[in-house]
Amino acid sequence: MYDTAYPANLHDSTERCKPYLTEKKYMNIFDATRKFYNAAGVHPTTDPDDSRSKFAVDRYKDHLPKLIKPGIRALDLGCNAGRFTFAMEDMGAIAIGIDFAEIPLRHAKKVALRRRSQCQFNIGDMAALPYKEDSFDLALLPHNIGYLPYQTLESLSVQLKRILSDNGIFVVTMHDELVKRAGEETLPERYDVQTGLIGGSRTIPDKGTYASPWYFWTVAFAKYIVEKHLPLEEVEQVEENRYVLVFRNRKG
Repeated sequence: MYDTAYPANLHDSTERCKPYLTEKKYMNIFDATRKFYNAAGVHPTTDPDDSRSKFAVDRYKDHLPKLIKPGIRALDLGCNAGRFTFAMEDMGAIAIGIDFAEIPLRHAKKVALRRRSQCQFNIGDMAALPYKEDSFDLALLPHNIGYLPYQTLESLSVQLKRILSDNGIFVVTMHDELVKRAGEETLPERYDVQTGLIGGSRTIPDKGTYASPWYFWTVAFAKYIVEKHLPLEEVEQVEENRYVLVFRNRKG
């Protein structure tokens, strides 16, 4: 999925690699992101069994239940430990989560066993989803669009046109980077104009510092990419800078 290497021009004026790109192992975006999430493991804010993770789903308590009907077949894209996967099951969906990080997925499967849940969890890549035509009625990309290069979102949209049922929906929750980062003084130093990539890093206590790349997505550009394949149905603002985008699959 994130197999695009950092471009050669991500260097400072002295031709040295910028600080967040000093190790070759961070030069591949897919590997860097997977490495971070496997190292991070499961945090109280991502553990479906911890009350401190409820906020993520509660933000959309007035929005998701309107879209998720009993018996609907739902796919959680980039599910991590399954917060949204289990939440969709609680709303009546037959839910499957997919992610590329093994450690959070392992925890999700343990939670499913403890709950006697019917949720399934698959290891996989959003650039090559392992599902047949008409496998789902809804696909959710919950606030992780920033990990997707622009071409990967388009590839994902093409795949969803096939694996979603006729009239199925693609739901994207996101913030707008332009709104979020307006006035951020360090952004020009970390932003690559050719790819839209924002470099950065995050430190995990007792484990070290990991590359944490993120793509500069605006609501307008996300709409533009996905609408080429799935018509936009609505955009709803949830908070000051948090949005729900709903696209509808039309096969006829």
